[in-house]
Amino acid sequence: MRTKFGSVVYRAERKSYRAKYTYRGEVITKTFKDQLSAQAWLNNERSRVEADEAGIKQWSSPTERKRQEEAIKRRRVLFCDYVTNEFAPTWLNYSADGRELAAGSKRKHREYLAHLSHAFFWKYPLTGITTEDINRWLANLDNFNGGATPRKKTFQLLKAVYSKAMAEGAVSKSPVTMKAPAVPKSRQAQIPPATGEELQEIYANMPTTTRIAVWLGAILDLRIGEVVSLQVQDWNPKTQTLRVCHSADEGGGLKATKTPTSNTTQPVPPQLAKLIDEACNGKHPTDFIVTCADGSHITPNRLRDHFNTAKVKAGRPDLHFHTLRATSITAAVATGASLKDTMLWGRHADAQTSIERYQRASGTERMREIANGIESTLMPHTPTVEELEAEIADMEKRLASLKSQRDALIHQNK
Repeated sequence: MRTKFGSVVYRAERKSYRAKYTYRGEVITKTFKDQLSAQAWLNNERSRVEADEAGIKQWSSPTERKRQEEAIKRRRVLFCDYVTNEFAPTWLNYSADGRELAAGSKRKHREYLAHLSHAFFWKYPLTGITTEDINRWLANLDNFNGGATPRKKTFQLLKAVYSKAMAEGAVSKSPVTMKAPAVPKSRQAQIPPATGEELQEIYANMPTTTRIAVWLGAILDLRIGEVVSLQVQDWNPKTQTLRVCHSADEGGGLKATKTPTSNTTQPVPPQLAKLIDEACNGKHPTDFIVTCADGSHITPNRLRDHFNTAKVKAGRPDLHFHTLRATSITAAVATGASLKDTMLWGRHADAQTSIERYQRASGTERMREIANGIESTLMPHTPTVEELEAEIADMEKRLASLKSQRDALIHQNK
């Protein structure tokens, strides 16, 4: 069947009707199940063409019309609906690389989403939120009672929402154009690293089955969850290496390490290797290296209790087990480790963390050492009685320690 405007053709092989017309050099077609619907659509299209020719309403193709309708529909989408239905289902459960988040990370994501849901623009249209709105929201975040880090994470969540919306064409541009709120350095990050003498004291005051954790943290730069998850099969006495491939989950079981970069094999120096050999002696491959006194699996909190009791006796109540990582980095820099070495050794997920750790370790104290060295080279100095007595006391303490070590070795070899 043909009309003066376009045509409707029955296609027997598909048992359908194809309506077709040409306008402005563009061929427009659409398929229908019945002839009546095809003709009705063609009549409607003819009306659009006639309106265009009469200068009443500009014509656009069905494809362009559909695009415009979707754009109008998107403008009607509320921010809260877009976040809840399009963004949150994936973000709450998976990381950017597609890995499922750990239980603790999922909990934090729910917390940040809850903070965002309290924003005054939560029920605004997605396309209606302006940069001014976000600046006003940020100004009110100064009174945010969740802390500096949740405040920054909530802002980053908002930015991620609009990044996705832009990528999908839901908005033409993002109103999030400002920098994230600054996060002051945590108090824990300001804690001075432990000295070798303090670590020895802590080690001596911990139970025999957990004390090796001090050196695993301070020498190998391991997190407490990684320490309690080490199994005998992770230790290779032939190559003197320790595989770090698990951390502790909230239920007391094993999970993946904090980040992919944390999953590695660490070289172990000789003295620590001897301690690991002793801790593994008589155990099965799947037994844990650090355990409770009865040999059962120890949790991070229980190990933290052991550490906290010992640190007080060592005169360092301010220490956290995590400070041992800063201690390890500081010692590495003192041996001449470069920034690149620090990044590899620290197994940090982002370079900024390594840079901050490196700068701290190589900063003030190192500058003081250099300054003192220059002074001793250039400026004559006669030591005071107090300085001499302090130096003698240090040497006597060191001498006593060496004699104690010698006597222990003599006793051990008898």
